[in-house]
Amino acid sequence: MNTPNNKRKKDSQEKIEKTFIQLIQTKEIDEVSITDICKLSNLNRSTFYSNYIDIYDLVDKVNLRMQKE
Repeated sequence: MNTPNNKRKKDSQEKIEKTFIQLIQTKEIDEVSITDICKLSNLNRSTFYSNYIDIYDLVDKVNLRMQKE
């Protein structure tokens, strides 16, 4: 079931965000691809797109989370 507080969805978001953060430590944001993120996090592209519109949406959401911490 695709509920807002779904544990699987949260786990996927965490994996994607952690992988993205790892990648931007060695690459520029515009060099990071969704394919890279999906391969390293072992998730499908459809999982990425079910959580984020594009790479810049991911950047915005990661920034928001980091500001909250």
